[in-house]
Amino acid sequence: MTVNTTVKASPEVISTEIDGEAVLMHVSNGLYYGLNSVGSVIWANLEHPIPISHVCAAVSEEFEVDDDTCTQDVVELLRQLSEVGLVEIVDA
Repeated sequence: MTVNTTVKASPEVISTEIDGEAVLMHVSNGLYYGLNSVGSVIWANLEHPIPISHVCAAVSEEFEVDDDTCTQDVVELLRQLSEVGLVEIVDA
């Protein structure tokens, strides 16, 4: 997974925002997941397929973070979300 990878939220996930944090439920396995404010900004951008580089730009707009750290952290979170079926890779 790189900044050129395009990702989107899985259609198997329903989500809502509570007090600035995203709460996700994977419909197939019934598990709930919580994302902090940074994760919530990332999640909000995944409604439609989007390159990870654009997700990083959205995070950088909201939070004071250097580009390298932002990219590393966004890619890592999206990798983790992909592993549990919350995010789909549209292309590699």
